[in-house]
Amino acid sequence: MQKLFRRFIQVKNQKYSLNDLIKVIWKNIIVIVIFAIVGGGMFFAFAKHKQKTTYTAERSIMISHNLNSKKSVSQVNADLAMIPTYEDMIKGRQITDRTWQMLPKNIKKGTSVNDLSDSIDTNSRPNSLIINLKATTQDDEKSVAFVNYTADAVKKELPKMQQGIGTVHVYEKASKKNVTTQVHSSVKKYTLVGIALGIVAGMVVSFVATSWKHIA
Repeated sequence: MQKLFRRFIQVKNQKYSLNDLIKVIWKNIIVIVIFAIVGGGMFFAFAKHKQKTTYTAERSIMISHNLNSKKSVSQVNADLAMIPTYEDMIKGRQITDRTWQMLPKNIKKGTSVNDLSDSIDTNSRPNSLIINLKATTQDDEKSVAFVNYTADAVKKELPKMQQGIGTVHVYEKASKKNVTTQVHSSVKKYTLVGIALGIVAGMVVSFVATSWKHIA
């Protein structure tokens, strides 16, 4: 311990030239840069592995009554008021189970009725009788099948669930060519975190290595 202490005192009293200091600084910078690149690269690869792509298919339906009657205005208002209820019914268990029964076996493979239920969503515009059905999965074929068969199930089941509902009009089928694709990724965030951690690790290693070199 005394020997190490004496060596430390010698190092403190030792004078360094400007070139020596520049060399030490550049070596430390190189080490820090290398650690930053390695850290950023590792976290980039991890984020790329974790990223996922989702596919959303859409199909619209309209629920309405015959407007050629004296009560047309009041009936339209009644239908408009029921749209939120219809949306809840569409996402309910009865429609989901019926859709699941109708799905082809190749679409059912590797999925479940709960996956189907979770994938379906609806939305509508104010003062509109049109309800947009959406199915979002990680497979474009499944998204298209889910939304198309859900629309068919709605047309068959909704009148059974709600008397006097009127006519359920189903619009054009969804297809792969009009599926919306979205990539869910945090690559940039993870890469920056990796670079930051790499810089910190590089600074620690540089400090320890430089200190040990001059003390030993």
